[in-house]
Amino acid sequence: MPDSKPSLLYVDDEKHNLVAFKASFRRYYKVLTAQSGEEALDILENEEVEVIVSDQRMPGMTGDHLFERIQKLYPLTIRMVLTAFSDVADIIDAINKGKVYYYVTKPWKADDLKVLIDNAIEAYRLKAENESLTVEKQQLELAAAQQDKEMILARFETLKNQVNPHFLFNSLNVLSSLVHEDPDLAESFIAKLTRVYRYVLDLKDETLVPLDRELNFANSYFFLQQIRFGNNLQLYIEVPEIKKQQLLPPLSLQLLMENAVKHNIISKEKPLRIEHFLDGEELVVRNNFQPRTEKEHSTGIGLSNLRERYRLLTERRPSFEMLEGEYVARIPLLYPN
Repeated sequence: MPDSKPSLLYVDDEKHNLVAFKASFRRYYKVLTAQSGEEALDILENEEVEVIVSDQRMPGMTGDHLFERIQKLYPLTIRMVLTAFSDVADIIDAINKGKVYYYVTKPWKADDLKVLIDNAIEAYRLKAENESLTVEKQQLELAAAQQDKEMILARFETLKNQVNPHFLFNSLNVLSSLVHEDPDLAESFIAKLTRVYRYVLDLKDETLVPLDRELNFANSYFFLQQIRFGNNLQLYIEVPEIKKQQLLPPLSLQLLMENAVKHNIISKEKPLRIEHFLDGEELVVRNNFQPRTEKEHSTGIGLSNLRERYRLLTERRPSFEMLEGEYVARIPLLYPN
């Protein structure tokens, strides 16, 4: 079974001092010993040590010189030095330079030294916890920055892919005809088209929008499409007012409506019906599935983008599936805050 006691390294060039120290403290700590600074450094390469206690006067490498090396290699380790009274001035200098946590004058008493070692162990654990929290904070900040970056990219993809140039060209063609045939309707068409594109441009910094804004946008978008398709394209929205302040990613409904128009036959014999209604905490967007014989090319980017935006916002996910001749999308609605 692994030793769960705190690890303590004692460094002294006199062997009988090592034996006495270990005998005094092995009940409380995992005591490692070294007879020189070089041996102590070798031990530290393979052992995690919380506190190092070292004699100051040793041949080859003094205690404060050993701690200077350890300070750079193992900064968390708490360093304590044992010294004669005549060396106190040098040790105070070492303390001021941050190399030594505490000094103890000889001869030491086991009970007094144990209190100091326990305090040193607590100091080590507080430093280790603080460093762990700092690392965790940095990781969280990095993750947040990455998430912000991904969200920005998702917004960009939304704007890039949702503003379909074919929709604009078709709308301008319709407008060109209306200007001569029905000026009043052309004026309404221009107002709705302006509202659609103003909504898109206003969303560049938005992550979530209220459902009522999306539904208003859906009505404007539908108006423009219905000018092309007439009553062959039908829209039904049944959402209680109390639920319209719940949130969803912007342009979600435009994506689904555009896909429905793009991939389905719309004719007098086969009108396309698009429904919006609530099911629990989800908005359901459903249309009858009547695929065109000549299928439109689809990259799937729009739905992937919507899934990615939800992944960045919540654990809940949208779903898209075929059910008994109908295409059904379920969009989770989120609460403010």
